[in-house]
Amino acid sequence: MDGAVDFIYSIPKFTTKNSLDHTRQLMKLLGDPCLKRKIIHVAGSNGKGSVCCFLYHMLLAAGKSAGLFTSPHLVDIRERFQVNGEMISERVFLDAYDQVKRASGELVRKTGSHPTFFEFLFAVGMVIYEKADVEYVVLETGLGGRLDATNSFPSPVLTVITSVSLEHTEYLGNTISEIAGEKAGIIKPGVPVVFDAGDTEAEAVIRTRAEKLGCPCTGVVEAGGQESSCVGAFAAAAGGQDLKMFQICEIVGNHIDFSLFSAYDNKTKWRIPFPAPYQAQNAAVAVSAMHTLGLMSDTVIQKGLSASRWPGRMQEAAPGIYLDGAHNPSGIAEFIDSVKQLSGKDPCPPLLLFSMVKGKDADTSIALLTKEIPWAFIAVSRIPDDRGLPPVEILRIFEEDGCRAEGFEDCREALLEMMRRRKKGQKLFCTGSLYFIGALLEVLQKKEP
Repeated sequence: MDGAVDFIYSIPKFTTKNSLDHTRQLMKLLGDPCLKRKIIHVAGSNGKGSVCCFLYHMLLAAGKSAGLFTSPHLVDIRERFQVNGEMISERVFLDAYDQVKRASGELVRKTGSHPTFFEFLFAVGMVIYEKADVEYVVLETGLGGRLDATNSFPSPVLTVITSVSLEHTEYLGNTISEIAGEKAGIIKPGVPVVFDAGDTEAEAVIRTRAEKLGCPCTGVVEAGGQESSCVGAFAAAAGGQDLKMFQICEIVGNHIDFSLFSAYDNKTKWRIPFPAPYQAQNAAVAVSAMHTLGLMSDTVIQKGLSASRWPGRMQEAAPGIYLDGAHNPSGIAEFIDSVKQLSGKDPCPPLLLFSMVKGKDADTSIALLTKEIPWAFIAVSRIPDDRGLPPVEILRIFEEDGCRAEGFEDCREALLEMMRRRKKGQKLFCTGSLYFIGALLEVLQKKEP
């Protein structure tokens, strides 16, 4: 197992970004796995993993056989490949790995180009789901959408696009409209589209693309104020395209109750086992997506929501210790709302442990963190990966914002120190990157602290 994982991690050293035609050639060499499976394709800047999780558990609640493909993993690479409610075994992973590695060698001989890291893992997933003979595959894109390896699949049964924000601008564009265009690149002719309509620029791009390709299209947005104020918004959903609205009704402990309604449907109420307000938005998109497919009753949908678990997304990994993989300004803003909700009545301000990968907007993210929350103490650390920002760079940004922080080279040392500092009734929040959260979760799972 270790040898296979080491090989996969070595792939970026000898490959570059490939075209979708390259991915299709790899799939052909593998016998076009999953070509007859029902694919639910999900893209977005934030929330796509959570939406995938909700959809997957709804399918399982309905008695469907299903696979789930997501990234990144937190601790074990096999987390990326779920089948019928379980992480795959090492044997299943290695069998698929061996098959993809052989096909990759043949592809190199034919084209001179090796599959990328993500392309290789996508192929492994497709082989796994084909062998498992699942009916549905919930498929999360990696970076972007239009040129993503997952977009080589020709005809999904449903396309879902979660919230769109500025991210990976060096690859996806410098505006919301440009990035939305890349995400909307997964939309296929005639395939229904459900999307987060929280940003008007992104909404315009997605609806235009859907209309051009003849796709039924449903936007989902948070209701502002009273229900009566939504009438204009419903009317603005032009061209017969639908709009749904959700409202958070109550947050109690680690559960959120929210309602969902449209101009055509009566209000329905839902409960999710998450404390973070942003998960209500993701769940509303997922419920709307399942309504579009029309596979199951609301009772079964609620059963799937209740069974959903998604590590690293405002997860209380230990009593009073919360891990959240927010990795860009939009995600950090949602993280802050959750911190306020969870710690607003605590006897003392919370603690923050933070790190980030290179290429993200650390300046804006840190500015939000220092402005909105009166942290009792802040520690920064390095992600145990070449992609991580050095602590000295992160400290500089905090200091420029007038906020004192302490730096640690080792994330385990940083976590231990923050746990020692924590007072009774005080919460510790860790955020900045899913890779960082994965490293911290591994420490907590090993019970090293």
